[in-house]
Amino acid sequence: MIPATGDLVRVRSRQYLVEGVDLPPKPGDSTRVRLSCIEDDAQGESLEVLWEREVDARLLRQTDWDRIASRGFDEPRLFSAYLHTLRWSCVTATDPKLFQAPYRAGIEVKAYQLQPLRLAIAMPRVNLFIADDVGLGKTIEAGLILRELSLRQKVRRVVICVPPSVVRQWRDEMEERFGLSFVIYDRDFVAQVRRERGYAVNPWKTHTRFILSHALVRDELYAGPLRDWLGEFSGGSLLILDEAHNVAPASGGRYAIDSKLTRAMRDLAPRFEHKLFLSATPHNGHSNSFSALLELLDPQRFVRGVPVDAKLRDAVLVRRLKSDLRALGETFPQRQILRIEIDGLPDDAPALALSRLLQQYRAAREERLAHAKKSQQAAAMLVVLSLQKRLLSSIEAFARTLDVHRAAIDPSPGKPTAPAPDAPDAYDLDLLTAAPDGDDERAELSEDEVEAEADAQMQTASHSATAASPAERALLDQMAQIARQSRYDIDPRVAHLLSWIRQHQCPGLGQPDAAWLPRRVIIFTEYADTKRYLQQVLTDATRDSDRAGERIATFHGGIGEDRREAIKAAFNADPHRHPLRILIATDAAREGVNLQNNCADLFHFDIPWNPSRIEQRNGRIDRKLQQADVVRCMYFVLPQRAEDRVLDVLVKKTRTIHEELGSLAPVVGRRIDQALARGIAHDRIDDLTQAIQQADRTDEADRADDSDGADLTKADAGPAVDAGDDPRQGRVRTLLFEMGHDESTARRERLERQLRDLREQLERSRLWIGLDDRHFRDALSASLETIGAGGLAPVDAGQAADDPARARWQLPQLHERKGADPTWAATLDTLRQPRRRGQTPAEWRREAPIRPVVFRDPGNLDGEVVHLHLEHRVVQRLLGRFLSQGFRDDDLRRACVLRSDQAVPHVVLLGRLSLFGEGGARLHDEVLAAAAEWLPPEGRGAKSGLRALGEGDKADVLKRIEEALAQPRLRESEAPLQDRLRSGASRDVAELTPHLQRRADLLIDRASRELGKRAEAEAADMAKILTAQRERIQKRQQQLDEESRQGRLAFNPDEERQLADDQRYWQARLSAIARELADEPDRIRRSYHVRATRIEAVGLVYLWPLSS
Repeated sequence: MIPATGDLVRVRSRQYLVEGVDLPPKPGDSTRVRLSCIEDDAQGESLEVLWEREVDARLLRQTDWDRIASRGFDEPRLFSAYLHTLRWSCVTATDPKLFQAPYRAGIEVKAYQLQPLRLAIAMPRVNLFIADDVGLGKTIEAGLILRELSLRQKVRRVVICVPPSVVRQWRDEMEERFGLSFVIYDRDFVAQVRRERGYAVNPWKTHTRFILSHALVRDELYAGPLRDWLGEFSGGSLLILDEAHNVAPASGGRYAIDSKLTRAMRDLAPRFEHKLFLSATPHNGHSNSFSALLELLDPQRFVRGVPVDAKLRDAVLVRRLKSDLRALGETFPQRQILRIEIDGLPDDAPALALSRLLQQYRAAREERLAHAKKSQQAAAMLVVLSLQKRLLSSIEAFARTLDVHRAAIDPSPGKPTAPAPDAPDAYDLDLLTAAPDGDDERAELSEDEVEAEADAQMQTASHSATAASPAERALLDQMAQIARQSRYDIDPRVAHLLSWIRQHQCPGLGQPDAAWLPRRVIIFTEYADTKRYLQQVLTDATRDSDRAGERIATFHGGIGEDRREAIKAAFNADPHRHPLRILIATDAAREGVNLQNNCADLFHFDIPWNPSRIEQRNGRIDRKLQQADVVRCMYFVLPQRAEDRVLDVLVKKTRTIHEELGSLAPVVGRRIDQALARGIAHDRIDDLTQAIQQADRTDEADRADDSDGADLTKADAGPAVDAGDDPRQGRVRTLLFEMGHDESTARRERLERQLRDLREQLERSRLWIGLDDRHFRDALSASLETIGAGGLAPVDAGQAADDPARARWQLPQLHERKGADPTWAATLDTLRQPRRRGQTPAEWRREAPIRPVVFRDPGNLDGEVVHLHLEHRVVQRLLGRFLSQGFRDDDLRRACVLRSDQAVPHVVLLGRLSLFGEGGARLHDEVLAAAAEWLPPEGRGAKSGLRALGEGDKADVLKRIEEALAQPRLRESEAPLQDRLRSGASRDVAELTPHLQRRADLLIDRASRELGKRAEAEAADMAKILTAQRERIQKRQQQLDEESRQGRLAFNPDEERQLADDQRYWQARLSAIARELADEPDRIRRSYHVRATRIEAVGLVYLWPLSS
């Protein structure tokens, strides 16, 4: 019989939903049937068959209950494992407030981390911006959403785009915490695919989950094949963009201009159905840039150049601050910012003398170039700025760059001086203002390559400012002489570091074999020269101590993925087990890297001139999973040096903003950057400190700078802010309102209610899933025993008896058993430390043993144990045996006899109800039951049979079954009892089946109605969103037309080109909205439409009195 669309069929020993049927074009041809698998271990897999040619193809008309109990009864532990595995695998889309991912993940989820998940599962298309404070766990929140969408079959392709420094960290967290395997898409992977499959194969088509770095997104060699893989639009695809602020358009003027990365992401993002953006600083202080970033996230709510509507923003942006959560009872470490003053230096100390000489050099250059081109003046100032920043870092960094500058302005002997070329654009000299950080595409280059580029920029800038005057040359010679004489002397800051190391880490420092205490420290610096200097002097100072060669490591760009991960693992390891104590890091370790596991001390050897960089450094240890109650972030101040007085104010301002607002507004950082753009002039110290102090105040110039967001400011800000005389009043609020920040107690009260609701939802979800540590461990042991491997073995029997949930357990060496399935070796590899690049499998397995497992989040990053959870690959394979059709048919009888302390015997028939949607997606699963008091056949009426219990009484019986399955004394039953029950089991099944069917019909109707209501609500919301967007675009077009007629538009050429591009896009968007209004609501309705239902026989349970 030919199936119809929506039928359930059995083909090639698996069950499928029929998605479509193509009748044969002529007699004698075969019918093509398109199928989607509905079985747990192959959910959603597609298959096309020629129906008449399939040997075992058949329609599934009704559930086969006959096999239940026909072969006797299962051992209760085995039946318990089977039953609980079925329950744990159930999913539902009927209730948008029901979480399924948290109890399937390898982490102890905090209630606040569930708000992004709650918003995501209520969205027809998941477009969400997670903008939580640094260190709150945005990666975990994104992983929860990804796992939930995967469980609901809403996502089948995933691309995670992250900064280069955290590529492997993301891969490992997704694998370890969520059981999601990702391929790192890089040059090595592409080369491997081409070697193995040839150049004709698109590498993106070889897997479904990838991680790649921001740098590769800009490269057409990687982005082009990605577009081919996605097509114009890829349903069921998800883009996760970490540090999303990097793709926002540049905001140097009134109108934001697309960067190369912005353009690349603008082409890719619309091809994904779902998108998650992550950033603690999503707003760069420019309203137009913010709206463009939100448009990349959700083009159906936002449009570049059109002010952001507050309600729409709140629908997609989640932002919580540590200060708020701490006030509501969440535990985070207390941050101490400690100022270390180094005073009393002699007046001729190199650090002081060079500072004064550099100011004289600055003044001489300014005087000489007073009438030069503006571009030449700017280039000359960048030279001084770079020298000043390097001097404040270390004399070593200053000396090397000073040599480059002198060589560039001094022609070779006998060679005439060339005329000064036109100065380059400031964007081409960016390494003179700051060293690359972890987001920079040059972060993965070697230090020599970055240094060469920085030197080239210094040479270019030096050449552009005409020949130096004799006075300038004399000052350069004098500075060079002092720098040469003192570049290898002990810096007074280093002297303090050594004193701190002696006090807190190595009391016997300087003595042979001096022992080290279990305390770690990070020392941050901006420049590689300073890093090398610190490494040298600290290595010399610790040379004679115990295991001196293993105590210091450096973390910087270009060290390579394997080395970076090895350092992170060592630094996060237990200090009693690994000797590493001091990590010297450049800003390549600034963003996203977890270094907090066993370190609560951090030194800023030099102070970044950007407050965001200060915050990102501090965030390496002040973040989730920090073990200490207090973290100490220390910085040095030389009060005799004028520059330090300015930077001291900068650090204090950063601390004040962090304490008062919980997060630094990027607009504040932008203003500080502008104030310090020409360096720190000694005659402007008071002006600069005042500018920093007032960087978070508003004035008319600030409003003009954000004029494109004026309507938004009015819409979001509420009552006007009165500056008055209070220094706390009148702070910049434009950006904070745009991001939904509000200092009122009402906001904190709303957050408190939100957390209370989330905790209730989490508890309800726990009860729905029914996951219990004891049953979980027993299920794994039962599965191991079915393959003859023995169960889990405790590492410490005493701890396992006292606290089994937190005890360590060892899995048997499944791959080493005689006749074992060789594929177990690859599965058990997930219990080893990550494999290093270039390490052979044999070397890896020899050097990295299988680690013990635990069943609760260990709460640290030392990597000594593996947290087993429902989605872990080992668990999936073990419990997958109970979901396999072949296993249920051949190894299970699917019936069980348990004992009870109650006097009345009961019998329970169990089934699993499943509702399937488009693509075989499971819209709803539920294990349902029909229960009755058991009566002997001869005591039943001829027609009435067993009488089903009501829902309340049935719940009591099911609860007693759970208790019996967990207690050995209630799992023993005698053979005569089993024989007696077995003889009447088929009749019991037949009499309970109609009750189960009626219950199923009721649940099908209820679930279908809930799905229908959700579909209509989401379809209506989508239509409302699209209609509102059309109105906003039209209003913005009218506004610009009016401003143009009145001559109020004044943009530079780049801004005018960007505005013209945006206007063309608005027109195209209006056309697209008309199509989406016709298509999107229907697509949403189809996604919730029930295509097929199935009741699967689960089992029969007898609950027999102990007294009988």
